[in-house]
Amino acid sequence: MLDLTGDGRADIAGFGEAGVHTAPAAGGGGFAAPRLALAAFGHAAGWRVDRHPRLFADLTGDGRPDIVGFGEDGVTVARNNGDGTFAAARLVVPDLGYTAGGWRVERNPRFAVDLTGDGRADLAGFGDDGVVTALGNGDGTFTAPRLVLADLATEAGGWLVERHPRFVIDLTGDGRADIVAFGDEGVVVAQGNGDGTFAPPKLVLAAFGFDAGGWRTTRHERVLADVTGDGRPDIVGFGEDGVWVALNDGAGGFGPARRVLDDFAIGAGGWLLDRHPRLLADVTGDGRADIVGFGETGVRIARSNGDGTFATPAPALTGFGQRAGDWRVDRHPRFAVDLTGDGRADLIGFGEDGVWTAPNAGDGTFRTVRVRRDAWDLPVWDPTLLFYARAVRAMQSRPISDPTSWAYQAAVHGRNGSTPSGADWNLCQHGSWHFLPWHRGYLAWFERIVRAEVVRQGGPADWALPYWDYSTPARAALPPAFRERTLPDGTPNPLFVSQRAAGINAGGRLPASATGSANAMRATAFTPGFGGGRSGPEHFFNAYGELEFTPHNDVHSLIGGLMGDPNQAALDPIFWLHHANVDRLWTVWLRQGGGRANPPDAAWRNQSWAFRDASGNRVTTTTAALLDTDRDLGYVYQDGIGLAPAAVEAMTAAALVSDAAVPEPELVGASDRPVELAGRAAAVDVPVDARAAAALESAAAPRAFLNLEDIVAETNPELVYEVFVRPLGDARAVPHYVGNVSFFGIGHDGPRGDAPHGFRRTFDITDWAASRGTGVTVSFRPLTLASPEARTADAAVPPVRVGRVSIFYAP
Repeated sequence: MLDLTGDGRADIAGFGEAGVHTAPAAGGGGFAAPRLALAAFGHAAGWRVDRHPRLFADLTGDGRPDIVGFGEDGVTVARNNGDGTFAAARLVVPDLGYTAGGWRVERNPRFAVDLTGDGRADLAGFGDDGVVTALGNGDGTFTAPRLVLADLATEAGGWLVERHPRFVIDLTGDGRADIVAFGDEGVVVAQGNGDGTFAPPKLVLAAFGFDAGGWRTTRHERVLADVTGDGRPDIVGFGEDGVWVALNDGAGGFGPARRVLDDFAIGAGGWLLDRHPRLLADVTGDGRADIVGFGETGVRIARSNGDGTFATPAPALTGFGQRAGDWRVDRHPRFAVDLTGDGRADLIGFGEDGVWTAPNAGDGTFRTVRVRRDAWDLPVWDPTLLFYARAVRAMQSRPISDPTSWAYQAAVHGRNGSTPSGADWNLCQHGSWHFLPWHRGYLAWFERIVRAEVVRQGGPADWALPYWDYSTPARAALPPAFRERTLPDGTPNPLFVSQRAAGINAGGRLPASATGSANAMRATAFTPGFGGGRSGPEHFFNAYGELEFTPHNDVHSLIGGLMGDPNQAALDPIFWLHHANVDRLWTVWLRQGGGRANPPDAAWRNQSWAFRDASGNRVTTTTAALLDTDRDLGYVYQDGIGLAPAAVEAMTAAALVSDAAVPEPELVGASDRPVELAGRAAAVDVPVDARAAAALESAAAPRAFLNLEDIVAETNPELVYEVFVRPLGDARAVPHYVGNVSFFGIGHDGPRGDAPHGFRRTFDITDWAASRGTGVTVSFRPLTLASPEARTADAAVPPVRVGRVSIFYAP
């Protein structure tokens, strides 16, 4: 973790299989997508952790870190380009390497630090015979290494890596690095002379040593950090019985060692090196290093008092711990660094399934960010799912008049019959640009109601709603916990619902074209392509976005039963996991970049919504307050945090939607009859006026759209139809798949105002339609579950009538 670009925010850099990978900070604690920044220094190029140290240091004085690698043949460097990438790697010193010089990780620590005070890093290494330095030339090269001190080394003084930590750091504040070494008898200092050499070592403190205090590298961490704010590093040691400090005296030595805190130690709190990382970082922005400890149950902070003592340690975050997320020292590095540029350290951890951050709350604590996990990655009765089931049962027992009851929360989405006075029912937003933000808020407050019940029953305080990622065939069946008829204790399972389509509860898999989001992800504009068309608040408005069509509507229809009816869908516990996945896909879409951004319009951002909190009280929010799930709502998905506010707003500013009139599309062809869909394959011809199409094509490069118009049905048939096109009259042509059509909500009350008339579905067929002659044949193929119990083509299916199929060209 280090600032690669000079913007004051820490970026991610890692040495992977293929080379150096970077992920620049995006602000707000988020990161741009990782990329291969340099095909060098990686495992595939022969670099090994146990042979070849790789460091970052500013070699040129431009304020940006370059790569310094101590490889097989010597020192290789790659200069920083300033954009998160690096120039080509080159060998600059044929020494200090594994073969070139015989340097070993287990014997010879090496550093890249400024020894002369010119702002450019030099090299310093503890060889077998003493200290060797090579001065930087300012261009990424170095002078020839030379032995400058016959001490502090394996053969010169008996210094061992496993007994004697050594640091090269500016001890006096003159900008030139000195040597601080923890020997057998205590702390030894060799002050830098400013020319790459050092004064003779001297014992400055009879403490913190192997014999002077019994300090062991396997038990007792010792670090150098400025705890007083004077710009000079002090010694902080996590000893056997607590935290010990020796303040820098400004003259190359230290004051007496004193125990300042009875905590963070083996014998004072049970802190172990192999379980509990302890760091020094400024979490308050006062210029003084505080203690950040990753304990069993989370993160604890002890703020510096500025005099070498610390305040009483306090819990700062539930997470990043051995028993709070299963974090392991040997697998999951954790850091405290400034990710946002505000001068205060944030937390970042490289976990089992991705990168996790906890932004600083500004007061030395960290915001709790709950993780929504994929149900398929959890054991059948993982506590997340088991406590969800128990909470559902408790909520189902409450009367519908209780806003925290299962029935009431489902009715917020939709319910048949009249709405009692004062009840917030039938409020779901469908078929418009409000679909995604309204459902995000709906889930967020529902999640809080469930969490309150989970905690009441003794469950985890950081419980978060899981999601169901059905995008791969192996996970396209309902997660097992929703198919089990009983809980582990033998009682009925409230997650199991019998009112689902045949085959769903038997493990039938949803077909791939119904669960994919490729068409939605290809859209670059939020409205109307990805998230829906503009409207005021409307229960149902026929301007659907691609994500709402597929996978949202398709999954609702294929699960069927309660899920097939908007007025009952939220009664099925799988509803909430389905919508959590749709919410996740919104974040995935934004993270693709390429101009993708949320609408900047005040009419969208300032739209207010009402929900109920965990106490049943009405709360109001706006779409703008729902856009950053991490900052505003306190959750992220297990595949990482979405774009941070700064990055989202920057993209939004670059993608401002013009209010200029958009030319109306022109009809170039239409079917001469309706087509009925009744559970079997069907087709209809759509002739095109070739002269009209040619005229439009000669004037511009139009987009071509296939419209299914005036779609009517008595009820949702709970089927999804794949739609194909082929040239009219060419029966041998391979049909081209353009997307799906399903009918979730078709039986619902129709729209009001200026909504498009009738249910409709539109496909962009531009790439296929070019030069397609006189028309197309449009065919429909019904989808069924991958299960023997799925409905067959011969089963009775409520018919759907498509009034017209047409083709439009739009400039």
